[in-house]
Amino acid sequence: MNEPAATTPRNELPRVLGPIQAFCVVVGSVIGSGIFLVPARVAHEVPNLSGVLAVWIVGGLFSAAGALTLAELGAMLPRAGGLYVYLREAYGPLPAFLFGWVEFLVARTGSMATLAAAFARYFAQLAPPPAPIPGELWQAGAAVTAIAVVVIVNVLGTRGGGALQVVGTALKVGGVLGLISLPFITGGGSAANFEPFWPTQGPGGLLLGVAAAMVSVLWAYDGWTNVTPLAEEIHDPGKNIPRALLLGMAVLIAVYLSMTLAYHYVLPWSAIADQGRAAKGGVENAVAAIYCKSLVGRNGVVAISILVMCSTFISLNGNALSGPRAYFAMARDGLFPAGLGRVHATHETPAAAIIAQGVWAIALTILGTLLILIPPPSGLPGPLLATWTTLNQTPLYDLLYTYVVFGANLFYMLAISSVFVLRVKRPDLHRPYRTLGYPITPMLYVLASLFLLGSMINDRKSQAQSLAGLGIILLGVPAYWFFRARGRAIQR
Repeated sequence: MNEPAATTPRNELPRVLGPIQAFCVVVGSVIGSGIFLVPARVAHEVPNLSGVLAVWIVGGLFSAAGALTLAELGAMLPRAGGLYVYLREAYGPLPAFLFGWVEFLVARTGSMATLAAAFARYFAQLAPPPAPIPGELWQAGAAVTAIAVVVIVNVLGTRGGGALQVVGTALKVGGVLGLISLPFITGGGSAANFEPFWPTQGPGGLLLGVAAAMVSVLWAYDGWTNVTPLAEEIHDPGKNIPRALLLGMAVLIAVYLSMTLAYHYVLPWSAIADQGRAAKGGVENAVAAIYCKSLVGRNGVVAISILVMCSTFISLNGNALSGPRAYFAMARDGLFPAGLGRVHATHETPAAAIIAQGVWAIALTILGTLLILIPPPSGLPGPLLATWTTLNQTPLYDLLYTYVVFGANLFYMLAISSVFVLRVKRPDLHRPYRTLGYPITPMLYVLASLFLLGSMINDRKSQAQSLAGLGIILLGVPAYWFFRARGRAIQR
């Protein structure tokens, strides 16, 4: 049987995070840009309020089912690395490595680049680019700066990163609650805007729309796994990880549903859905900006820009805080460059892993910007020309998040299914918390994941990114053998 990898005091991370920090990692990582941008896309794909609410509820319950299961794994194996550790213990080192490989190349770093792109979009509203500088280049500069700042904060100390997460989460949740209460303060809105409430299209078209909208909704809920990679640094993880996940998901579902209802109470259907049809540039999906402007005028746009900047910045911090622990754990196992598995002598953080993740997230931001700024050469082969043309006509935020959702959910599904394997394979492990509703809860998550992944591969809008994600996973196989052989050679 596989045992957790041995560590020494030299490469262990100190327990410096308490229950409040753990809760704020869950909530603060999830509430990023999604609730301000995604509702327009959902209303465009699902043109009735009952369907919109159903998508948000199902997406929330889907994520909650994963969180309920992940709580058992995090409490049972409180080691740095989160999903990497669970996959390693259940399936062996290769699937675990492939998770870390995708996490580094696409999922985690792509999530940071996407959040930074949303941050930059609103930054440009407050500070428009000078005349000679293209808007996309200006936004890319703002995105790169935001990533660099959270990297520096988390290199300097986990306590500092945790404190920033607590303060930022309090500010963003307070801001969202303020948005929800705004119609009642100003007297704006009407229940007539809830129409159409029931579906008017056939079941076939409705199902396709729901599947497309679900990708966006799951992006808005993404981040609920972020607390488990920090398990080695959380006091009493057997209690605090399950509590953070369960309470965090309950708060998130309530906030997202309330915010969605508030949007639709204030704005006519077309005002929301039309933002999901907009093609390129500006804040075309920023339904929150239109909502605030309709209630309090131009000052509302400024306020929402500041709120979204704060929200995405704190989500960025959550990713910089938790993501590097997977590469740190891989390096401790000899499956990634050894330098990433060292604890900084002064700051007691996995500094090299944090920096490596930040550098690659910046590289993805720059690459995505270049694909938008540079038109595709006419001499390219047909499929490559079509792909580049599509990427060139896609905003940076939209370009990145489909890659993130597909790669992340594939490994989320495998990690959640590991609870079945470990119940059989490691019945001896102490389980301070057992999954509520087992085995139905994890089974529902796995089945829903299979449906979602199949829909993404079949959907022409996301097919290219999804297949590219599969290609990146396959490239990880030779990388695994390279790192494994290199690790053994160093040990000898």
